Amino acid sequence: MFNKNSNKLLWIVLAILVIAVILIFSNESTKNERTFKEELVSIDTSKVTSISIYPKSLQGKEVRLIKEKTLWKVTSELGKIYTVPETKIKNLINQLIMIKPERVAARSKDKWKEYQIDSASTRIEVNEGSKKVLDLMIGKFAFQQPRTMTTFVKLAGDNDIYEVSGFLDMFFNRNADSYKDETVIKSERQKWNKLKFESVNPDSSFELVKINNVWFADGSKTDSVKTDNVLNAIERISNSNYKNIDKASLPNFTSKLTIDVENSSPIIISAYRDSTNYIIESSLNKENYFDGKNIGGKIFFRKNTLF
Repeated sequence: MFNKNSNKLLWIVLAILVIAVILIFSNESTKNERTFKEELVSIDTSKVTSISIYPKSLQGKEVRLIKEKTLWKVTSELGKIYTVPETKIKNLINQLIMIKPERVAARSKDKWKEYQIDSASTRIEVNEGSKKVLDLMIGKFAFQQPRTMTTFVKLAGDNDIYEVSGFLDMFFNRNADSYKDETVIKSERQKWNKLKFESVNPDSSFELVKINNVWFADGSKTDSVKTDNVLNAIERISNSNYKNIDKASLPNFTSKLTIDVENSSPIIISAYRDSTNYIIESSLNKENYFDGKNIGGKIFFRKNTLF
């Protein structure tokens, strides 16, 4: 009789423990579900007026992007203001919108340093007028199999660290130069009628003229295939290697290319050189000077390459 009652008591205790465990895990799960943010970034792209980025590579210095009427501008570290191509702003905002939390990685302030959510993070602030609509900190990234990458992020004022898809450092840990216009030449060469090369070296000066769709260099018919190849190579040239220099500080002028374009203003490319600098200036992008080391030889090609 005693054993029978003891067994019954044990089963009751066991049942109570099981119910208690279920309730504890159920409450914890409910708590996590309740506090997990399904959306970290909620911005109206049409209302965004400024974006401040503090890349970790600049150790807290601000890269400020401001919308002035319909154009976006970026302020360089030296305080100069440059126009930002619309495509670059769209890409930047699209990257923000695509940030979606996949899981909560940590909920304790003690984990911030481990996930580089501290002074080592990149911080992004987005404003719609005077209203700050996003303040996001981007921490370290991690490799996931197969061939995927994730990044750990945190909203300012929140303790939770989220893991999101993508390598966000690549998009946001960049200086002001990365938002500038990279255009050097952007044109349809079928509309070109004449290219005039002028140089301080007379041997590098010549004219390439199109007559009835046939090209002539200083009056001599060129090889059509070689000419096509050379012109195809320069009709679209961009460069992200900028030279932060004032016009008054440019080296000596050395070369100029003037491209006559049908029903459009001519494109003028100027080159300046000294013993250490080779700088390119384009009439299509008057705000920037470019390092000519990688593009100068392509633009100012020699006449003999056409034959």
